[in-house]
Amino acid sequence: MIISMLLGIFFITFGIFHRESNRWHKISITLGTVLVLFAIYLGFPK
Repeated sequence: MIISMLLGIFFITFGIFHRESNRWHKISITLGTVLVLFAIYLGFPK
């Protein structure tokens, strides 16, 4: 859960700071958002 959250934050930050390559920054932000949402889902009590 923690690794997913940290990787998500890293990918979102990477995507925001590398806007020159239009396609890769969109993929990076999308992947980061999915990982952060997955970490939040894992954090919910079952």
